[in-house]
Amino acid sequence: MRLPNFISLLLAALTATGCTDDTSDIAPQSAMNVATVHAFAETMPVPDYDDAADDPYIMVTATGDTIIAGTNKRRGVELYDLQGQRLGSIDSGRVNNVDGVFDAASQTFLLAGSNRTNTQVDVYRVTTAPVAIELERSFDVSLAEPYGLCVSPTRIFVSDKDGLVQAWSWDGQGPLASYTFQSQTEGCVVDTENGHLYVGEETTSIWRVDLNSDSAPQLFASVDDAVLVADVEGLDIYTDDRDRVLIASSQGDSTFVAYNLATAEVLAKFSVTPGTGAEPGAAADAGVDGVQDTDGIAVTGAALADYPEGILVVQDGFNTNSNGSSANQNFKLIDWRDVAATFSVEQ
Repeated sequence: MRLPNFISLLLAALTATGCTDDTSDIAPQSAMNVATVHAFAETMPVPDYDDAADDPYIMVTATGDTIIAGTNKRRGVELYDLQGQRLGSIDSGRVNNVDGVFDAASQTFLLAGSNRTNTQVDVYRVTTAPVAIELERSFDVSLAEPYGLCVSPTRIFVSDKDGLVQAWSWDGQGPLASYTFQSQTEGCVVDTENGHLYVGEETTSIWRVDLNSDSAPQLFASVDDAVLVADVEGLDIYTDDRDRVLIASSQGDSTFVAYNLATAEVLAKFSVTPGTGAEPGAAADAGVDGVQDTDGIAVTGAALADYPEGILVVQDGFNTNSNGSSANQNFKLIDWRDVAATFSVEQ
């Protein structure tokens, strides 16, 4: 996925159709040390081998129960609890990315998934008592291959591998808007508070799109092979009563970059390394293995029983079991307090 050098990447980013390099309010990036965190738990591996697990989404119920959805892009969607045990699944095709919202009227969660098998967006309903997932509807999209996906309460944003991102309504009306980038995009997240869409153009940049105007996307961060390393994969936003942080998967060097959402200042660059066996939820005789080659990520600032500042969930591209043998891919769970602690590490 990489172009020959950073100059080519930067030129591609700055000449992208419909995008601008006006970064007067964006802080510059610089190389920094890589901090480390450990996962406190991991999900059961997906049932399919090779490159299968991809993108998670975190659901927190009104009573504080947690359900983690994760795509198995060879067959559908898996559901897990906070200890990583499988709660349910649905076989519905090659679902690449998933995101969702809470439906207050029905007290359930609605998930949208980009289905590459039938070139559609699938809409699932997840009930919490008991936990179950069902396909509620699907609709066609005018994309060669639905790939990246993220949602707001009113819109589903879905992309293809050619740089096109479209907005659709949850009932399948659209496209309501289209955004064109120079090359392949996948990771995206909606900042509903400010009306912004963040899009990861895998080999070049993270862009910020103002959904309330026709202005061109603004450059948020560039791939520089020092802080952010291609491919740019999963994106998500952490929010609590103090902080708003954009987390990006820097897949090329198996790290994650945390940005101040308002200023684009780099807060930390960190990796997920093997645990010691002492973390809550880890196996008694061995820690959870580290994380490499991450695709999708998800984060929540909701206060959970043992994790009062929320959690980060990341896909692991090279999962190993307790004896170090290769295993099917899965998702790792990290205490947000450990992530936030890296922000104060002197770089």
